[in-house]
Parts: sequence; C-alpha cells; structure tokens
Amino acid sequence: MIARFLKTAAFAAAIGVAAIVPISLAQAQTPAGKTLQVIRLADQPAAEVSYAVVWVADALGYFADEGIRIERKTYANGPAGLLEFANGSVDAAMAAIAPFMQFAANGGDFKMVISLTKGNSALVGLKKYKSYADLNGKKVGVPGLGTTHDAVLSYAEQSQNLKYQRVMGKITDIAVMLDKGEIDAYIGWEPASAMAIAQNPDKLHYVSQLPPIRNVESLEMIVQTKLAKDKPELVTGFVRAIRRGIEFVKSSPREAVAEIIVKKMGDPKLLPVVTQALGSVILTEPRVDMASTTILMQTIAKQGKIPEDRAKDVPGWMSKYIDYSFLDRAEKSLGLTK
Repeated sequence: MIARFLKTAAFAAAIGVAAIVPISLAQAQTPAGKTLQVIRLADQPAAEVSYAVVWVADALGYFADEGIRIERKTYANGPAGLLEFANGSVDAAMAAIAPFMQFAANGGDFKMVISLTKGNSALVGLKKYKSYADLNGKKVGVPGLGTTHDAVLSYAEQSQNLKYQRVMGKITDIAVMLDKGEIDAYIGWEPASAMAIAQNPDKLHYVSQLPPIRNVESLEMIVQTKLAKDKPELVTGFVRAIRRGIEFVKSSPREAVAEIIVKKMGDPKLLPVVTQALGSVILTEPRVDMASTTILMQTIAKQGKIPEDRAKDVPGWMSKYIDYSFLDRAEKSLGLTK
C-alpha cells in the first residue's frame, strides 16, 4: 500500500525537488566542542511563517540547549517530504494533516508529537473577488494534490455547492501564474501568500486570509517511530525546544516574532510582509484540533483519498499515530502543565 501511495501523481511529481544523501542520525561538533545530535528535518519552501515556532526555537538556541542541531531539508510540499521520510532519509517532517493521514491510511508509520500551526490556508486572488463563492467556476491554484490546501478548497466546494478549476503547481509557480493572469486566485501557505500580495498590491489581495473551517488544523511535526522508541530523551528535548518556541510566540509582540523570521529568510525588508502573514496562522496551540481535523478527514474521504471507514471515527484512528507523551514530559519539565 505504501509503495502504491508513493507512486501517485502528486508524490511522483515531487521527486527530485531536493537531493538527499541517506545518512543515519548523525552527530556534529559545535565550535565549543560540544557534541550535538543532528535531526534531519523536512519542510517546504517559503514556509518560514507557517513553521514559525520551529524557526524561533532554532534562532533562540532552544534546540542547541537540548543538544540538537537541525539539518533542514526542503521539498516542494508535504507529500514530497514524506517520500524521504518513508525511506528513512529524514528523521522528522513538518507538513500538513491531510498528507500525513493519507500516508497513514496507506500503511505509513510515524509518531505525531506536536501540532505546529492552525489556519495557514490563505486564499489570494484578484481584487474583484471577495469570497470563495465569487470564484465559483474560476481557475484556482493549489500547491499540490494531497495537500491540506486542496482539502480546504474541496470543503468550500462541498459546503457551498461550488466548483473550481484546479491548477496544480509549486507554491512559487502558482504565485507567478496569478501575477500573469493565468489563474484567478490560489490557496497557499505563509509567507508565500503575503509575499505575492506585497509584490502586486494594486492587483492582488486576500480574498480570505483565514480558511472557511474555524481553527482548522494545519501543520504538525512527526518523527520516525524507531527514533521515538530508541531515543525518547532526544525526541523529548526536540519537542521541548519547540514548546519553548510556542511560549515565546505566545508572550511576544507579533513584530518581535516577525523580526526573527525575516532573519531566517535573510531579507530584513520583508518585515512588513511577514508581520502581515502572521495574521494567517495560529501558532500557540500544541495539540491537534480534532473537530476541524474530523472535517478535513471527512472531506478527503469524499475525495477518495482515504477509505471512508477512516473518517467514521477520526479521533480513534488518529490516536494510533498521535503520541503526546513527549509533549506531556516537555510541558511538565517547563512548568507548563495545568
């Protein structure tokens, strides 16, 4: 089943986005000579805002405090990163709930250890469009089959009796398509969406900055099951660093978070864009929102992307993959338990 899943058009199209030389969980030396465990982490391009809590944790030295160095591996979208996760080329992956659970439905194995982001499905389009309904019958760009963005768009179609002409492409490509007038709108992650608007503010705007599902679950972190079993303290430290990042975001002005993100992106001129993009995401809830996840799973079941029986008891199915033990220990050590 996994092999068949990884051969689908969406996954096959993503192969070759990033070349990976398979290595085992490695060690690196800091300048001071302290040994750090290297965690190879899959993510996506132009998604620094989407994964803000992780990059905040990295920038503030929280991973280093845990004896961890992040080795970033960037792929076109979540399904592409899961290709490498499946063959063991990465130790952890951050992506969206829809591709993770499609992977699970086809036999994939992982531990989902923390939720990173809610929201994160901004609909950007020409200024004449003011709603999802206005785009009925129009060309809407989607950053890949199997993405949560595709699922959110399908939910809008199913719940509002709409039909879009989907145009698939990499997030950077569909933004260019919109600018050229080849599509009417696209749904995507941040800060890619805010950047597209900033480059053409007279023509583009947020048709809807927040998705049509309240508090919709978006992005999570998964780790290899073997890593969780063999090195539980390492995984606990990994999660603890991210949890500290969440606390920083929760207690800091949006501008302070944006300043860290633009440094990660290497372009301080993007500060206004990133600050605006942070309005598209919820970064302070480390556990999966099961109500919205149930809606998403029911939506992709209707699309035929997971068996319908998986959508009948989503919390029960998800419980086979979610492992909050690392988060619970991390929060206890940080004094964050209620």
